[in-house]
Amino acid sequence: MVLPSTAFAVWILAIVSLLCLGSWANTLKLAGKWRFEYFYYDFLFGIVICAGVAALVLGSGRPQELTLQDNLLLVGYRKMAFALASGVVVNLGMLLLLAAVSVAGMSIAFLLTLGVALVIGVAWDFVNIQQANIPLTFIALALLLGAVAVAALTYVRLLRVRREAAQKALTPDPRIKSKRAKSAGAALAITLSVVGGIALSMFPKILGGATGEGGLAPYPALVLISVAAFLSSPFFVLFFTTFPVSGTSAMPSGYLAGSAKQHLLGLAGGIIWGAGILTSLIVAAAPSTAQPSALIQYVLSNAAPLVAVAWGVLVWRELRGSDHRVQLLAAGMVVLFLAGLGMVAFALFPK
Repeated sequence: MVLPSTAFAVWILAIVSLLCLGSWANTLKLAGKWRFEYFYYDFLFGIVICAGVAALVLGSGRPQELTLQDNLLLVGYRKMAFALASGVVVNLGMLLLLAAVSVAGMSIAFLLTLGVALVIGVAWDFVNIQQANIPLTFIALALLLGAVAVAALTYVRLLRVRREAAQKALTPDPRIKSKRAKSAGAALAITLSVVGGIALSMFPKILGGATGEGGLAPYPALVLISVAAFLSSPFFVLFFTTFPVSGTSAMPSGYLAGSAKQHLLGLAGGIIWGAGILTSLIVAAAPSTAQPSALIQYVLSNAAPLVAVAWGVLVWRELRGSDHRVQLLAAGMVVLFLAGLGMVAFALFPK
């Protein structure tokens, strides 16, 4: 089983994980007018391909040492069950995140969803880490909650500005008074993000019961996660195609109507996400002497929303048609999230 043994290799893998986990949703944007439910089928195929290739090539390498097969034989069924359960949970969370991205875009959906997940994770870690700094933890939670709230306000304001602009375009006569634009449409994206964040906050906690000392190594862990996600996906996808977040309901057979480009983009998205999860697991399993400090590792492993915001704002221009207030709010949510993340790292890992 191939694992990094030098600090340089671990740093490279940590950065790769950050970029992958913050960038995979670009494949959904590139797919154009392709339902995220159908995209998700290919996305899961991509995760399975990534897990399978990594297991065969890297997990079974160095046969003179512990291999993937040896690891599966040594660990108990209880740890395997935790890995499978984490696959079901992350499957639901990722589908909700994709639904939020399809409605609100990467910049809003990622920060809202993963911001909620981080807040719940911080509260959980605070209870279980004895050396946590109490005042700094509460300040960090306040900053992160502020980032989530400002992200929601940013989307509400953005929808309002766009609706007002559309109303002006449709009613050019100044004597006709238009009604005040409502922002009720933002409730759907916010709800999807919050529920998705709750699900994703459970993923690392459940997976923690399968990994660690005496547990699953990164390669078999990803294999079990991908298998559980793949087997449970028809139930979740069927729900979203029957009760769509936008547009009309559809049949699962509509997946076959996609172009080769759209299917390949879905596969690429799954491979990128799988690579991000795998490298994060490998970093956690590396020797302690080769790992970055706990503070830096925590920041790198939770900064993916900032990468997604950069893609959404700078490349996909998701704030186009906004005003200066929306831009200030967007900048504020980034600053609050970054400050909260740094504060959490100092609070939970003071040394």
